[in-house]
Amino acid sequence: METGEALNGLAGLVGRFADLIPPFQAMIVAACLLLGIIMAINSIRGFARASETNAAGQGSLAGASVWQPTVTLIIAVLLVSLSSAISAFLVSLFQQEETVAASEIFAYAPEMLQPLDHEQSRTVVIALLRIVQFIGLIGFIRGLFLMNKSAYRGPYSGLFGQGFTHVIGGVLAMNIVQFLGMIETLVIE
Repeated sequence: METGEALNGLAGLVGRFADLIPPFQAMIVAACLLLGIIMAINSIRGFARASETNAAGQGSLAGASVWQPTVTLIIAVLLVSLSSAISAFLVSLFQQEETVAASEIFAYAPEMLQPLDHEQSRTVVIALLRIVQFIGLIGFIRGLFLMNKSAYRGPYSGLFGQGFTHVIGGVLAMNIVQFLGMIETLVIE
């Protein structure tokens, strides 16, 4: 088997895998909407339980009984409005509301990717970047769930930092094209 045929096979495999991403992405966004609604309902139930506990004189207003449903409600709102939450983080880190398309990588980091300026290489690089962007979306959502778990007592109390790291890493991975452009500018200039 020649090198060109092997690259064709690899390019085809990676390309087909990247073509599966849009339906999975839509499914994940729909699942986030559904889970956000469920979490909002659970947080309202948590507020009702906290109110009953406080009325019976067994809890305090500043206690965990109110903190847990509050954090759950905040995370539920972020999940329901996932695209707005992602846009807010993108504006904070990159001063733009949307991610850059994976096909723009050669415009953002031309010197770093000059050795890969062959058509098959371009196809593989673009497909791999689409996969990284999808993994970034999953990392962002995982970070939100870790931050939600951090509000609960017990072994989950130290998860806020890990969750926030996932959120930031997910945003960087979702906008990997511009991030690589920034890295190239930093290293070359």
